[in-house]
Amino acid sequence: MPNGDLKVLAYRPDIDGLRGIAVSLVLLYHAFPDIRSGGFIGVDVFFVISGYLISGIVLAGLRAKKFRLLEFYRRRVRRIVPALLALIAACSIVGWFLLLPNELRWLGRSITWCALFLANIFFSRTGGYFDRAAELNPLLHLWSLGVEEQFYLAWPVLLMFTEKYGVTLRVLAALISASLALSIWGTWYAPTAAFYYPVTRAWELGMGGMLAAWQLRMAHAPAAPSPSSRLLGLMGNSAAGVASSLAGLGLIVAGGICWSDEQAIPGIWCTIPVAGATLLIGAGTQAPVNRLLLSSRPLIFLGRISYSLYLWHWPLFSFARIVLGRAPQPALAAALVVVAFVAACASYRWIEVPIRFGTLGRKWVPGLLAGLAGLALVGIVANERWIGGRLRGPAVTAWSAAANDWRVASDTKVDKRTGIILTTVRAQNSAKTLFVGDSHMQQYWPRVEQAIELHPDRARTAEFVTQPGCPPLPGINGIGRGRNCSGLFQFAIQQAFQPGVEAVVFGAFWEDYFLGEYSVPGSGARVYNVSDSKRQMLEVDSPGARLAFDQFALEISRLVASGRRVYILLSNPTSPQFDPLFPAAIRLSWHVQQDLPFIGGPRVDATSFESFVAPVIDRLRAIAAQSGATAVDPRDSLCEGMICPSTNADGLPRYLDSNHLGATSARENASFIDEMLQRPSNSQLPPATSAPAPAPGFSNNRNMN
Repeated sequence: MPNGDLKVLAYRPDIDGLRGIAVSLVLLYHAFPDIRSGGFIGVDVFFVISGYLISGIVLAGLRAKKFRLLEFYRRRVRRIVPALLALIAACSIVGWFLLLPNELRWLGRSITWCALFLANIFFSRTGGYFDRAAELNPLLHLWSLGVEEQFYLAWPVLLMFTEKYGVTLRVLAALISASLALSIWGTWYAPTAAFYYPVTRAWELGMGGMLAAWQLRMAHAPAAPSPSSRLLGLMGNSAAGVASSLAGLGLIVAGGICWSDEQAIPGIWCTIPVAGATLLIGAGTQAPVNRLLLSSRPLIFLGRISYSLYLWHWPLFSFARIVLGRAPQPALAAALVVVAFVAACASYRWIEVPIRFGTLGRKWVPGLLAGLAGLALVGIVANERWIGGRLRGPAVTAWSAAANDWRVASDTKVDKRTGIILTTVRAQNSAKTLFVGDSHMQQYWPRVEQAIELHPDRARTAEFVTQPGCPPLPGINGIGRGRNCSGLFQFAIQQAFQPGVEAVVFGAFWEDYFLGEYSVPGSGARVYNVSDSKRQMLEVDSPGARLAFDQFALEISRLVASGRRVYILLSNPTSPQFDPLFPAAIRLSWHVQQDLPFIGGPRVDATSFESFVAPVIDRLRAIAAQSGATAVDPRDSLCEGMICPSTNADGLPRYLDSNHLGATSARENASFIDEMLQRPSNSQLPPATSAPAPAPGFSNNRNMN
């Protein structure tokens, strides 16, 4: 191998130090979420490092005609799989001990996909990385390992092809450009997929790969380089190295300190840490930051155990959240960081190093792959409940079922472009009640179904037009990336004016869009006017919010004037105290009781909740009074005055989280729904009335599937 290639591939302590910084950022972000940092960018730094090192190994091997694809894969297996096997096995055991039946089943599904290096694909279908529910998934962090393993499979093949035809740099430049463009587009229009999928992360790995390819080319460059080569060659100049290293460190620090999960990730914002990591690596070992900081012994050591530390830290925090029902307090979080560090040191010393560098070498590979297959089988067994967890029995099963009691119709139709959901519960006559709103409207579906089943001759057919995370108000959109709320109200009004619709019900998590969720720190307004290119949040008294409510009132008045009954269903009481929490003492006890008589929850005083939501709810009451609609307050049925129980008579949860009613609770207590469905015996179907033009894609529901 030419000396230039050897120099490029020589061990670089500063890269281990950069790994140390990357894993520290991730660790601090997960341990202390209240800081609201951008520590998740550590993963982006890892991607650049992986792209650089793997590309350097492959390209140098190809140019020396010593690269063997199978041997490359064997080395990757010995590098990645040993600690991963230990981690997943440990999570399986802890999960069997701590988790409720539904939680263990979910862990089983995760284990199967993670063992197959498809974690990122699996988690892309189950929710966003920054969702609150994600905190309860002990293996969520393995999504990045899935991206890297998929990169390891495809990247060497790509480089073999590009090297054969001498087009490596051009192909990598095109790939980076296309992937970055797709990433920027995806962060707004398909944010979950963009976060997890390898095609929208390839540019980050590709940046490291392109740097390695360029450095190898420079190692073979002629004595009189071209002007472009001289320009790029400034990286070797000491002054340029100083500037590059300082700029690179500054970009990474800026991202880690200044960002939060509100940024569009991994789109344009990720160019900052990716550029920072690329500049630091390109600066070389003698640049001041690389030599004095990144090559320091503490950071080198942290970098060497970074893989194991990344593996072990997140399950500790996730299991702690599951047991406690909340994020660990700073003192406990710091203790968990110490535990993660000890586990990482042990994993590195007694698992990673012996298998990766031991004398058995490639002989480990079949056993490691068999171990992955075995864990995938363990996941299937847990998912199918062929073997139950430790926490089982009638009482545990009943509590778990109540805490996960969400039910909607199985024959829903979803428009893929807008996300609007159509659901129908049919009665014996053609008259209809139309229910419009978000998931807080969907939660009443079980009561609607029951009312129609009990009185199919008197009840109207129920139609739901809903879109989670979207208020049924005109001209506004949710701030969440991927939201497309603007068509919900327009389409709902079109449906409301159809022949046969006798009653229309508008309901939502109203206050959450303009005030945030009651007693949830950090929440606030999260809707904007669709005509506002700056996407400024609409406070409840802002001109944009007043315009939306005025237009809403106008359409309500039109519906009432057409002879239709209109209801505005106000928000149900919410509180963090409603969030079901299985007692930690039972999770941690060696002996599982067959009955759990002391499981229950607090009785919540809704007085402060009512004060919090008043700016929005009072406005809705005023609209109802002025237009002739009926305002319905769920608290009248769900609570005893201002006191709202969080559990039923059996001590089981009534809520699924801080704000959504469970299906059983809605069915048993939401009696106010019945009036909205009952049809007077002498009523006549209202005629069709002119309505706004249909929203694109909904003519005759042709795009529903």
